Amino acid sequence: MNKDVIYIEPEDDITDIITKIENAKEKIVALVLPKKSAVLRSVVNIKLIHKAGFTADKTVVLVTDDPAVVKLAGTVKMPVTKDLKSAPNIPDVFEVETESKEEMVVEPGEEADVEANADGGEKVSEEAAKSQTEAKKVAEAEAEVAAEELVAVEATADGKKPAKQQGEKKPSKLDNIPAFKWMREHKKISIGAGIGAVVLILVLVWAFAIAPAVTITVGVRTTKSNFSENVTFTEKLEDEDTSTGKFYLEEKKIENKTEVEFEATGEKNIGEKASGKLLIYAYFKSKETINVAAGSTFTTNGLTYVSSAAASLSWDGTTMSLCDNINDTSIMNGTGCRISKQIDVVATEGGSKYNLNSDTTNWKTNANVMVATANAITGGTDKIVTVVQQSDVDAALLEIKSENSSSNKELLLDELTDGDFPIEASFKQTTSDPVVSPAVGEQVEDGKNAVVTVVVTDSLYVIDETKVKEYIAEKAKLADNFKIYDMNDPFIENFTKTDSGYVGKLKTSYTSGPRVTENDITELARGKGLGEASKDISSAFDGISEVHIDPSFPWVYTVPNDTNKITVIINVKES
Repeated sequence: MNKDVIYIEPEDDITDIITKIENAKEKIVALVLPKKSAVLRSVVNIKLIHKAGFTADKTVVLVTDDPAVVKLAGTVKMPVTKDLKSAPNIPDVFEVETESKEEMVVEPGEEADVEANADGGEKVSEEAAKSQTEAKKVAEAEAEVAAEELVAVEATADGKKPAKQQGEKKPSKLDNIPAFKWMREHKKISIGAGIGAVVLILVLVWAFAIAPAVTITVGVRTTKSNFSENVTFTEKLEDEDTSTGKFYLEEKKIENKTEVEFEATGEKNIGEKASGKLLIYAYFKSKETINVAAGSTFTTNGLTYVSSAAASLSWDGTTMSLCDNINDTSIMNGTGCRISKQIDVVATEGGSKYNLNSDTTNWKTNANVMVATANAITGGTDKIVTVVQQSDVDAALLEIKSENSSSNKELLLDELTDGDFPIEASFKQTTSDPVVSPAVGEQVEDGKNAVVTVVVTDSLYVIDETKVKEYIAEKAKLADNFKIYDMNDPFIENFTKTDSGYVGKLKTSYTSGPRVTENDITELARGKGLGEASKDISSAFDGISEVHIDPSFPWVYTVPNDTNKITVIINVKES
């Protein structure tokens, strides 16, 4: 008798096997199993194959000498042979005392009938043929019982009593089957056995189809390397050329208006200013005029006065009677003609110390004249008040700078966006001209402080972080099958502005190793035995130090095909 021989591959799952059975052309299908087949070491899968053969009206024969598979085949009465030349038989493992109606109907192996011919073919045994006939009888009996129940339900819906309630008992063909007769007599045992079978099936499905999962841990050896390259920078985007290490500088800045109160320490006498007259003079040997501008200063013993109005001294060069030293016979041969004049002056600030009696000593002036004497300068009074002095402002500005230099830098760094690579050495802080209230030299009201207000601008340069890392990776010159696993934060050292632009040194360190991804590991391992998968992963990449595959349960010895049930952990270990 003709047959289809199907060789089962190690990676075939139960769905693949059932599809091959359904697509077989011959009535007899011989499944040749690989050594230590995992897929058919499950009673659930054996039953599914048995049922697939029954549904497709085919007899399935297992070709294997695996005692575990042979034992499972015996539980469903599926024909087994150790090779294609030997006659198949149904293994006599143990006798099942009770079976649910569902099991008796769907046991496809019981209709098998394999004949062995002279050239090594198979034939269905008489025992299998008898089992097939019995299964067909069961199916016909169940159909008749279902029809009887349907009639009873329809009769009840029409208001009629079912035949049993009317005293009529229609005989059923199931009564002629000993197994069903026993089940009716022992209903509790039958129900319990059925529930147990369902629970067992669910447990087996969970254990062998749902629960299996693995965690693959791969150790990758890496090498740490230092990186240091001179780079340049430009403030024009169009001049950027990262292939040569020239990066575009983008300035980031923040502005903060800062006000600081401070205690004024200056003093000022705002009393009345003293005023009076000075006698000034000059010597002339010819016709000449000397002008004294208003506001010209006159100082003696640290006290300064200014002229209230402009004045001038002049001589016509001939009229001797105008000279103060007319009685000096050597006037023309000596210092010359002395011309004098009184001018009004006022003290530069209030205070009684500016009050003077006649004083002829130590006068200095910025005018081209001399002071002969001072008439009484009076009217100065004392009134001391606190005023802002420049040293107070300088101290307040220094405080503002010290408080903002570090905090504002951190604030500026926090405001950078992803992809900004800061050059911290470029950080700078500038302040606007201070606005002081009250102004320097002005009085501060009692009980109040002066206030200085400035705008503090903090700025630094950033470059594109992605381009920096691409440049480092390019300069590292790794082999195609290697990659950088980790890179310390790069930084710019010796950032300096030159005549041609900015320069600096880009530094970092990185670890590199074989290019291994989670997807690579998953694809190499899926569907393979644990040992085989571990070996294949170790040999597929240079630099793999260790491979551990941990199954979710002890009975899992194959990596699932479902990638969702495979967890990959890559541990990078520095050499």
